[in-house]
Amino acid sequence: MVMTTLIVTFFLVVGLALAVLLSVAAPPMRARGSRLQARLDALAARWTPVLLHAAAQARAGARARAEHLAQHLAHRSAAHRARPGDEAEAARAR
Repeated sequence: MVMTTLIVTFFLVVGLALAVLLSVAAPPMRARGSRLQARLDALAARWTPVLLHAAAQARAGARARAEHLAQHLAHRSAAHRARPGDEAEAARAR
């Protein structure tokens, strides 16, 4: 458990350091025509639409789950508030 936490922390710190380094160094690298920066830009151009689509799907799924949960909780709350005799009266009214 501790080792996993250390490994995850290490990769997060290294990833953040790389992100900061590349964000600071990218404009001068682009100006010089760096092949590394060109490859990174091409990767970003290729994967950005895919990641945006996945994020949109995740948001839609979360919204659907939240609506379902709200309906479920409303149903449970209504059933909890109902008295036992109310169900019998509702059944007779139908």
